[in-house]
Amino acid sequence: MNKVRKNIIEFFVLMAVWMLLVYGLNAITIVKRTPLAMHHFHINYGFFGILNFLLCYVYVRWVVPPFLQHNNWGRILATVLPLLTGSIVLKYIIADSFFRETILYSGYQVVHGEKVQLYQSFSTYFVNGLWSGIVILVAAFAYCFFILWLQEDKRRAILQQQQQQAESGFLKMQLNSHFLINSLNSIYSLALMDSPEVVTAHKTLTDLLAYMVNQPSDIAYRAAIGEEIRYLLDFVTLQRIRTGCSEGVVFNFPEQLPDKRVAPLLLVPFIENAFKHGVSNRPEKPVRITLECDQQQLVLRVHNYISGHQRDKTGGIGLDNVRKRLQLIYPGKHDLEVMDMKDEYYSNLVINW
Repeated sequence: MNKVRKNIIEFFVLMAVWMLLVYGLNAITIVKRTPLAMHHFHINYGFFGILNFLLCYVYVRWVVPPFLQHNNWGRILATVLPLLTGSIVLKYIIADSFFRETILYSGYQVVHGEKVQLYQSFSTYFVNGLWSGIVILVAAFAYCFFILWLQEDKRRAILQQQQQQAESGFLKMQLNSHFLINSLNSIYSLALMDSPEVVTAHKTLTDLLAYMVNQPSDIAYRAAIGEEIRYLLDFVTLQRIRTGCSEGVVFNFPEQLPDKRVAPLLLVPFIENAFKHGVSNRPEKPVRITLECDQQQLVLRVHNYISGHQRDKTGGIGLDNVRKRLQLIYPGKHDLEVMDMKDEYYSNLVINW
């Protein structure tokens, strides 16, 4: 039922466009709008315009698509020729029966001193009809090629989106696994020291993992700013437990948050990087995390002092995957600045909504 309704809507939309082009544009060319001229115009471009549209619609629906699918010239000729011939014959019969003076009349000549009216013969009308029929067939091909181009463009866009989602999901999985390994190592260290904080660390890690698992793989999904900040606070809490120095981290974020959303799990790698390579157990050299957010943009600034023995010799995942995710999720709408100096490390991320 939906398909029938769709076809009916398509039919009337195409007819409206056809009449707008054929009937409307030709109306502009009329110089003298006399009653006779307008009558001739309405018959030629109105009534016979609808007949021409019906022929074009038959081409569009049942003739051209099979040809484009199978590229069978014999089949299309065997279909087009009878349709074109039949339409010309039908229009001639209608013209000769009802609109002889309007359509077929072509002037007069003087024979033996008398005016004799002249009318188009069937052969003349047929030749003229062949030319108009070819134009109609070309219009049908043009429309079908246009529809195929739109469908192919849509298909390419869907495939590109699926590829981006798969790539983004893969990069996010790498980052998450990297974070998980580091967190488990921290809890393992606490357990070896019989620290009572291991229970709190376990619960915090459970909350973090729950948030990570619940994020959809859709590249277009955005999480609320408040949820992402709670996730970052839990991450910082876990690191404070690991280092045993709560003053080693300074986390500043606005109390009033705008009603905006951000791609999930995109900010935490910058903070994780600061803890991994920086000093986080000395209050005089804390890890500083500043998050600013308004209706125009989000700004994340992370600064840490570098500890030589904590540098990752293999480089790990690093920020390369984060850069790739930013290019996928916020192309042309972000700015990332990273400064790796001898004793300090800065990262500054700006995301424009």
